[in-house]
Amino acid sequence: MLLQEIRIENTICADLDPQMFDPKSQYISDFAPKRGRNRLILVLEKDPESADMLVMTTMKKRIGLFFILAGWGVLLLLFQNMTLVEFSTLNLPVVDEDARQDQARELLGGLYKGSFAQKFEGEQYLNYLVYKKIEGSMSAEWKRYIPEITQTLISESQKYELDPIFVLAVIQTESNFNTRAKGTSGEIGLMQILPKTGEWIAKKYKMPWNGDNSLYDPLTNIRIGVVYFAHLRNEFESRAYQYLPAYNMGPSNMRKVTRTIGSVSPDGKVMKREYAMRVMKNYTNIYEQMMVKQRELIRYAQTEDGVKLSR
Repeated sequence: MLLQEIRIENTICADLDPQMFDPKSQYISDFAPKRGRNRLILVLEKDPESADMLVMTTMKKRIGLFFILAGWGVLLLLFQNMTLVEFSTLNLPVVDEDARQDQARELLGGLYKGSFAQKFEGEQYLNYLVYKKIEGSMSAEWKRYIPEITQTLISESQKYELDPIFVLAVIQTESNFNTRAKGTSGEIGLMQILPKTGEWIAKKYKMPWNGDNSLYDPLTNIRIGVVYFAHLRNEFESRAYQYLPAYNMGPSNMRKVTRTIGSVSPDGKVMKREYAMRVMKNYTNIYEQMMVKQRELIRYAQTEDGVKLSR
């Protein structure tokens, strides 16, 4: 038998099949791995052809592993490219950062400092996170309309200086993003707007009005709902503890509740804080969920070639 020393370059023990180099094998008299810099030395007692066969088998395994890893790399690249295509085609308006922060401070007061809302200061991809929230919350029938719904929500929020995350929180509280939702008092759609309120807002602010059923349309519902909130905010002089529950109980009932956050049951009984607390819980939860997803979503947008969200 011939004693042959075989050097396999650029490999480590983990690359090799342990059974192939079992020291008890009749083909191997000595198994002597010696670690150098990326080098493993095997001492085999066998004829040259058998030794070559072992080396070729090892190299084939390594080549197979390379192609597996390369395949995963291609899939990851394709995913990244699809995400970048999504970024570039959505054409989302930018979130008004000043308006967002102003309303966040109104809503959170002294709790704003250190909040998730504060941590998003200067986040230029918040519009895409709004898109992903809507996409993940609405039913599949609206999938093709999600970009337009997102554009409308952000644009209307910008126009009337509201935080779009607040609008999302109201929608989640009122209907859980169900466009067909109908309340016990006749409220309709995403933001649960009473038809008489919708018609009044439309006429007051010179908006198109196509009847009660138009409130089932998410775009119409969002436009009227945002304007109504802006109206209440102005009427109650930006006091969140008043304009927020006023959306639920109506401005007239709100005036009867002196400086109290609450809502009114169908029998007219004041239930302190209940509605406002639900909205604010959803508000903070949505910000927190966006923070969790932020790194994963944003790293695909921040590329060296400058592909970024549309402004």
